[in-house]
Amino acid sequence: MRLSLLTMLTTLPAAFASAGCAGSVSGTADAEAGTTTSAVIVIERNVDATQGARAEGSARFIRVAAPASAADALHVIGAALDLPPRGACATVSSLAGASVPTDTAPFVQLVDVGAVSLEADGVGMRLLPRQLPDVTDVVTGVVYDRAAEAALLPAASRYVTHVTGGPGLPSFDVVSSAPSDATTVRLTGEDGQGRLTVTGGSVELAWPTGSADDVVYIDLGPGGVRCVFDDVGHGSVSTLLFDDAGTVMVHRLHREGFRAPGIDSGEIRFDFARSLTFVRR
Repeated sequence: MRLSLLTMLTTLPAAFASAGCAGSVSGTADAEAGTTTSAVIVIERNVDATQGARAEGSARFIRVAAPASAADALHVIGAALDLPPRGACATVSSLAGASVPTDTAPFVQLVDVGAVSLEADGVGMRLLPRQLPDVTDVVTGVVYDRAAEAALLPAASRYVTHVTGGPGLPSFDVVSSAPSDATTVRLTGEDGQGRLTVTGGSVELAWPTGSADDVVYIDLGPGGVRCVFDDVGHGSVSTLLFDDAGTVMVHRLHREGFRAPGIDSGEIRFDFARSLTFVRR
């Protein structure tokens, strides 16, 4: 019975999957306006019961020529986050149908914007620039990223992103607010040590609410199913979606759009997760 439900999920139309991408960075210029420059800044935390907490910050400043959009570019460079509609589940493979085919992928320039740093609760961390070789004739330029101690990228905190600027792009700062950690999302059947026992007809989730624009989502493996919930403090997942054993990743996701000098559209994305192993009984 589980297999038939997963088969049904894999056949969800691509349009249904793409409808869940509201909030993705998109260009503001039309096809006659030349190029657009967009930014996506991602702060991630992951808490594992056995491996502890780890974190990473990254920033990409993306220039594409019309008619390509920044959303297309995000798929090309692997920085897109595809979600099903809120309140729905889909297989990750069906969501990948929204990706841009390689043979039609736009050329993406990752812009050098000087130094980029993240400051949280008054403590700064500089992201490391890395030159991306143009090995595919599709992507070239500079990406910024850095793995860090989780304490440097805390939850429920005020962040400031500092950009010193580069050729043709002035300096700017962006202020944003991180959500609570994913450890605040609790599942029925978990033992508090990173293990979940799946029983009955559903697994219930509960958490303290944040912003109305936030979502909670989970990834179930090895089947590769993703479910998304509005940030209303509770949700439910059918146990039919769980395999006999595997992992569940619980995410709290917060996105903020921004504009800055030289940036047509930008997004700061906080994606805080925790992982559990599960077994069915």
